Amino acid sequence: MKRFFDLTHAFDENTYHPVSLAHFHNVQAFSSHGCRFALVTMSLHFGTHIDAPWHMLERGKRMDEINIAELVGDAVILDISDTYGPGKMETREISLEELQRAFSKQQNQLRTGDALIIHTGWSVLYHSDPARYYDRFHTLGRAACEWAVKAGIRLFGIDAPDVDPPETFKSRPFSKPNHKLLLEKGICIIENVGGEVAELVQQRVLLIPAPLKLAGQYASGVPVRLLAIKET
Repeated sequence: MKRFFDLTHAFDENTYHPVSLAHFHNVQAFSSHGCRFALVTMSLHFGTHIDAPWHMLERGKRMDEINIAELVGDAVILDISDTYGPGKMETREISLEELQRAFSKQQNQLRTGDALIIHTGWSVLYHSDPARYYDRFHTLGRAACEWAVKAGIRLFGIDAPDVDPPETFKSRPFSKPNHKLLLEKGICIIENVGGEVAELVQQRVLLIPAPLKLAGQYASGVPVRLLAIKET
């Protein structure tokens, strides 16, 4: 029997983002038109979204150049919330030692070609305390990121706003070392993983990222509906 899970954060006109909110404009109302139709202006990196290599590389692949077969496949949901969840450790850096400890404790194994999804526990703050979510999140240390690349993962996701710490945004051009390390190897990145992710920690699933098929110069990243299937 299969169970289906949605690992996507819902968003609406009240959803916070530190750069810009999603702005909705009602064009057709049911009372006047007999249907509903609205426009939205938002960042392409808003909410649960996927980063293509084009995001950080001068000649990287754009979203429309990525075959869906490169994204869909087995995934491991690694839980490190006992160390990095809200109210736990204050450091932002997720260490290699902590990743290896979590794999050992959870008796899970990362295989070549897997997607790796990190559950820090931070996703519970996405709606309830967004200012803290965007300011205090934990993300990969350099050694942990290098280890994930060497393990041969095809995709990386995290229930945090970024795979690089906030200080990498302070001066331009942005350095973003983890983004570049992953994207240079063709490893797409999914940030703001959420939804039902906590129900799948320590498990292996079939991961189905379904990004908008945006083409052209702006296709550096897009919102993604992130789905998972678990055999029971």
